[in-house]
Amino acid sequence: MKLQDSEIKVNKNAVLLESRKIKNFVFQNRYACAPFDITKASKNGLITEELLSIYKQRTGPSLIVAEQAAISPAGQYRENLIFVDRDECIEGLSKLAEVIHSNNQIAVLQINHAGSSADTSLTGIEAVAPSAVMNPVVKRSIPRALTIPEIQQMREAFVQAALRVKNAGFDGVEIHNCHGFLLTQFLSPLTNTRTDEYGGSLENRSRLLLEIVGDVRKAVGEDFLLLVRLGVDDLLPGGTTLEEGCIIAEKLEEAGIDILDISTGLMPPMSLPGPAMLRSRLREVKRHVKIPVIGAGELEDIEIAADMVGKGEVDFIALGRTIMNQPNYVEGLLEKISLA
Repeated sequence: MKLQDSEIKVNKNAVLLESRKIKNFVFQNRYACAPFDITKASKNGLITEELLSIYKQRTGPSLIVAEQAAISPAGQYRENLIFVDRDECIEGLSKLAEVIHSNNQIAVLQINHAGSSADTSLTGIEAVAPSAVMNPVVKRSIPRALTIPEIQQMREAFVQAALRVKNAGFDGVEIHNCHGFLLTQFLSPLTNTRTDEYGGSLENRSRLLLEIVGDVRKAVGEDFLLLVRLGVDDLLPGGTTLEEGCIIAEKLEEAGIDILDISTGLMPPMSLPGPAMLRSRLREVKRHVKIPVIGAGELEDIEIAADMVGKGEVDFIALGRTIMNQPNYVEGLLEKISLA
C-alpha cells in the first residue's frame, strides 16, 4: 500500500550527518569542536598526557579546532596555555594531532597573540598592542604601541607558528581574530588609534590580518587548511560593526582562506541575549561569502542546528562548553539523529 505524504517520516536533522569535502579533506559530519581553552599544558606550554587524554575523549565532531596556542611568550594571557613559539613544541603537538586523527577527525590548531589582554604577571613582559589604549574588556594595563618593525616581526611569528603546526602533522591552522586579542585590537577603532598604514580606515585596520593570512598561505601551501576565527561585531558603541565584519569576510575569502569561523569581536559571544542574535550575524556573513562558515553560540539544540545548516545559513555547527562538560556529547547527538 502506498504511504500518504503525512505518513512518510522525514528526518530533517539528517543534514547534520552529511559529509563535506574541502580540498582533499572529507569532513564526516557538520559538527566541529570549538577552540575552548582547556589550560592543561605544562607551565612552559608543552603538551601533557592529561591534555592528550581530554582530546581523545572528544568523539563525534568531524573537525577539532584545538585551543589557542601562543605564538610568543609575550602573547600569553593565562596559565597553562599551549605554546607554538619554538621548535621544541612540535613533538608534543605531533602527539596531539595523532590523537585527533585516531578519532577520524580533521585536526586544526588555533594560533594567537593576546596583545593588551596578555597577563604581564605571567609573562614578565610589557604588554603590546596597536595603540597605547587599555583593552575595554580585559582591563589589565595600558600596553605599549607596537612599532612598524615590531609589526613585521609579529607577521613572521605567525608564519613560523603556522609552519610548526603543519610540521607537527595537523591538517590546518586557524588564525585567531576575535574576543579582544591582538588582531582584533588592530581591527577595532576602540583599540586602534594609529595614524599610519595600520590605523584609521577599515582597509588600514585590517591590513595586518590580511598580511598575515597572505604570508601564512604562501608559507604552508595550498593543500593545508587555513581558517580564520573572525569577530564580525564588537558589540560595543564605536567598535567594529557587522557591516565592516562582512567586508573583512569577503577580503579573507579573496586572500585564500578555506573556512571562516565566525564569532564576535571585542566582546565574547555570551554577551549576546540569545542564539538568535548570533544566528542573524551568521546569516549575514554567509550572504557575503562562498567558502564554508562555522557558527557557534548556544547551538546545542539539534532542531536549530539542522535548520541553519539546511537553509545554508552556516556549514558547520561548533560546540565549546558543551563538549568541555560532556566530551562525547556530539557522538550521542549523531547516534540520536541516525536512529530517528
